[in-house]
Amino acid sequence: MKIGFILLLILSLSKFSAQIVNIENKRIYDDSSGISGSISANFSAVRNQDLLLSAGLKPLIQYKTPLHYYLLIADWNYSKGANNTFSNAGMIHFRYAYRLNKIDKHVKKSPWKLEAYAQVQYNQLLRQKLRALSGSGIRWKMFDINGSRAFLGSSAFYEYEELATEEVIRNFRWSNYFSWFIYKNNFFFTGVNYFQPKFDDFKDTRFMGQYTIGYRLRTNISVRADFMIFYDSRPAENVKNTVFNSSFGLQIGLVD
Repeated sequence: MKIGFILLLILSLSKFSAQIVNIENKRIYDDSSGISGSISANFSAVRNQDLLLSAGLKPLIQYKTPLHYYLLIADWNYSKGANNTFSNAGMIHFRYAYRLNKIDKHVKKSPWKLEAYAQVQYNQLLRQKLRALSGSGIRWKMFDINGSRAFLGSSAFYEYEELATEEVIRNFRWSNYFSWFIYKNNFFFTGVNYFQPKFDDFKDTRFMGQYTIGYRLRTNISVRADFMIFYDSRPAENVKNTVFNSSFGLQIGLVD
């Protein structure tokens, strides 16, 4: 019974342990245009002395043209056992990007894009009743060579947050990220770093890093290790300022 509770808690922490949402691993990176999407859902019920429930839903839809890019994703997770709720969190994120130069078949694509985004979320583990934000900025493709690529991005956003302590927080933050995907001789290393200080107080900052290293055994089978760390210099009351999780396993499907 205790093992069941622990497993549900680990699943909850691995999905919703951070305020920063990694959008980089949701993008279309190839040159294809058009619409695509996916939806994943899970539900489990375990009955021993008590009933343990866990459910999740993650839809994604994106549309890309040579000039425009649209992305809409959502993520919801809930787990409960006996009289305890281990996780109750949800998020929806919309992003639009525009390539700066006019594109035709004789002109090389610009590496620069303007971006705008909006997000709404809540997270019981972070004692977060509501968090809403919107912002805009610029994105630069540093290189894209032989399947390896790297990007830099910077933007400003406004956030509104209501905590379970009835505290209301309003901030302007500066968001910066560096992301990369390196693939060579069947080895791949992908990651992203986010750094988000307040404009008027750089000591109030958040950082998140997500990293994956692996090896492709066959065309659609890879072994991989994943690690995530999140740091908030000023978290909500009774919430740790540093959390992390890691995993190691087998992936069936193409490398991201």
